[in-house]
Amino acid sequence: MINILDCTIRDGSYATNYQWDNEILVSLVSGLSRAGIPYIEVGNGTGLGMYRKVNGAKTDQEYFTHTIKYKNNSKIGVFFIPSIGSYDDILNFKNEGGDFIRIGINATETQQAIKYIEYAKQLGLEVFCNLMKTYAISVYQLAFASAPLINAGVDCIYIVDSAGGMTPQQVQDYFSAMHSIYDISLGFHGHNNLLMANANSYMAVRSGATFVDATLMSLGRGAGNAQIESLVALFQKTKMLREEIDINMLCNLSDDIIHDIRKDHKANTRRNIVIGAANFHDSYLPIAEKYAQKYCINTEVLITEVSKVNMVNPSEDLFNLIASKIVNNTVHNIHYPKFCHKKY
Repeated sequence: MINILDCTIRDGSYATNYQWDNEILVSLVSGLSRAGIPYIEVGNGTGLGMYRKVNGAKTDQEYFTHTIKYKNNSKIGVFFIPSIGSYDDILNFKNEGGDFIRIGINATETQQAIKYIEYAKQLGLEVFCNLMKTYAISVYQLAFASAPLINAGVDCIYIVDSAGGMTPQQVQDYFSAMHSIYDISLGFHGHNNLLMANANSYMAVRSGATFVDATLMSLGRGAGNAQIESLVALFQKTKMLREEIDINMLCNLSDDIIHDIRKDHKANTRRNIVIGAANFHDSYLPIAEKYAQKYCINTEVLITEVSKVNMVNPSEDLFNLIASKIVNNTVHNIHYPKFCHKKY
């Protein structure tokens, strides 16, 4: 069975500067629930506790107040990154009536999630683990890294195309490797930098995914996510999803609420395409822009070269080093093992 997980509010918060109107939150959650969407994720982009780090961001409690009691038959969930949220944040969400939590960690750092998986399970939450930047590891390392998560009791493991640069073949390879070893529910979260989010989501389901993320009008960070309206239509057309989800209601929500936000959120820009091609996470974009400006070089060139060395967590030193090499036309000579993430 396919479960569509809507993350319009959470991933779309990047486009609203973390300031969703309260009435819009109520309308989105109640509308998505009436349309038949079973899982709805709320909160700020990087999840619980983010409001403490970003001035002016909507608080977690404000999200809970204007979403959870309007969920009807849907489940309401939140995102959680260990370096940002806390145990108390998780407990508060559960006490407010939350249903599921998605723990996001880099695919190279899965051990960080274990104690939070165990804690959330003890509270009775449904627990997902999103392996961000999955493309940074091989299919074999993905399978190896997933074992302790499964032992900790995780309900579902997500393959995540954080930069929007995966191809359907890559998606199929990851899912095939996991299914050849584990009997575990799998999900897919895609971004749309190369306009492949829907195609990759479709391939994920063809390859055994039981959860797929999408957003209204593909609203989301950077180039956005898979578009829920067209994805549901595709799944229904191919008999992969029953008719209980009302596409017309989803389209009405997009037209009435998301349209005006989306028109001001440019997605298919040259920069977003380069980000997808390079598997570069755009949370590092401010650092790239800083050093591109410092050395008077092209930001897209710097993004591409940095990602060749480290696509997971590039440091400022790395940006500075590679920018200086580009200026001196010696970037092809770069070989600095201490910056490189492990190859699997």
